[in-house]
Amino acid sequence: MRYDVYRPKIRELIMIVIIWVGISAAFAYFFYRSKWAFLLFLMFFPLYFRVVKRNQIKKRKWNLKNQFSDALMGIATTLQAGNSVENSFRKTYFEMVRLHGKDSDIAKEFYTISKGLDNNLTLESLLSDFANRCEIEEIVDFTDIFTVGKRSGGNLREMITACCNTISEQLQLQREFRIQLSARQFELRIMGCVPFGILIYIGTSSKGYFDCLYHNITGIGIMSVCLMVYLAAYFWGTAIIEKTQEC
Repeated sequence: MRYDVYRPKIRELIMIVIIWVGISAAFAYFFYRSKWAFLLFLMFFPLYFRVVKRNQIKKRKWNLKNQFSDALMGIATTLQAGNSVENSFRKTYFEMVRLHGKDSDIAKEFYTISKGLDNNLTLESLLSDFANRCEIEEIVDFTDIFTVGKRSGGNLREMITACCNTISEQLQLQREFRIQLSARQFELRIMGCVPFGILIYIGTSSKGYFDCLYHNITGIGIMSVCLMVYLAAYFWGTAIIEKTQEC
């Protein structure tokens, strides 16, 4: 299971299509009031799906990162109770099922690790495979530290406990940062709706006010420029928020 691949279920795909049809209809009506513009906007669905795919992959990795933090805490607890490292991973699987459900990504990964241990595969190779597939920095770092510590004969209990504390602190800071950014994301969505609200208000209070901007060359040119400015501003704001999250 790779985490850089997004394959939506039928219901999810239908919802994505419906949302894009709604967006296309809104753009076609407010900027051109033309069915041909609506059909043209529909052709850009692959670009919209690419954006949805990227966002869903980021969301899935973020959820997995948080679930892995819970798993590390479970491993550290079972190690302190005197279990071996391998048995700690086996018992943590049941804890992840209880916390996140059997169908969660972390439960599936720990199930794979448990079955691999039962088939005499090394824990290092199983964790390395997990880290390579998810490409999440915290999981990759833990795998590297765990592999080096086990090969060098270090104290794995202290090492895992230290990693658990460090990763938990990092994730707590990231959560607080994301909470602050979520307010900015909400503001961006509101600002993105404001122009349409203004058009609706003026259009209903002063009927015919915008008629000169539709179905003529000059009006189409003006509205096309307005559309490009709107999209540039929205994507610029989105890019700033995404860059801030990455930092």
